[in-house]
Amino acid sequence: MKIALAACAKNPVLSASNDRLRQALLARGVDCPVLRWNADPFEDFLACELTVLRQTWDYQDDPGGFAAWLVRLEALGGRVEAPARLAVWNNDKRTLVELERYGIAVPRTVPLPASGDPAALAAIPTERIVLKPAFGGDGIGVQLADRAGLADALERSAAEAPGRPLMAQEFLPEIGEGEWKLTCIAGAVALAVRARPKPGEFRINSRFQPEIAVVAPPEPARRAAEQLMAALGTPLCGRVDGVMKAGGFICTELELADPDLHLHLQPEAAETLADAVLARARRPPG
Repeated sequence: MKIALAACAKNPVLSASNDRLRQALLARGVDCPVLRWNADPFEDFLACELTVLRQTWDYQDDPGGFAAWLVRLEALGGRVEAPARLAVWNNDKRTLVELERYGIAVPRTVPLPASGDPAALAAIPTERIVLKPAFGGDGIGVQLADRAGLADALERSAAEAPGRPLMAQEFLPEIGEGEWKLTCIAGAVALAVRARPKPGEFRINSRFQPEIAVVAPPEPARRAAEQLMAALGTPLCGRVDGVMKAGGFICTELELADPDLHLHLQPEAAETLADAVLARARRPPG
């Protein structure tokens, strides 16, 4: 069997987490090439029984191109573990508000008009507001500001992530206690880490060096993550992030296409995902 791990031109070398998955698949006799979505030909992907989106981390530089690639790959008969419609929908962070339809609590979120008019932020109930690109990663363009400094923060966000639409969210001070990142495999939470920001920082992206530890998640967080996976049709894998507030879980981000699953922190989870990948690849199409 041949299963592709999709990476990208900017990040062609697998992370420690994704390499754990590849080694687990190789140990099961799988031919497991690492192919770049924006550099390798469709024919290479079509020669595989399944493509797993693991490291397509530069999609935010060309979200339209990435969406077109996914749709084209499916149209040509390629099988992708994350259906194109789901991956394209999820890659736009503004869709976070749609999770409320599944009974999942999310921060108050406002898509900003192209003009960046701060008046659009009147719907945000908190004095402090987080600005972020709708297509982004690694904390690029993410700013925290109070209302008096919003205009300057909007300029900084736009300068760091030029051409990308912006969104705003209420700031949740509970982030200081850590953000829960729950790795879901075949609908169940297989691994959870808590990422605590450094003192004086609110961002927990890896470049800001948060303190990360594998910890059993609070039960409300587990329930919410598994409820969301079921509502979305049980994707092969994904990550649900959020904070605990007043005993409840608030989802701050959903990542289905290419999240860091932290498999290197708990190798058993890599084995679980490898088995789930094989089961998905062996399932009849449709």
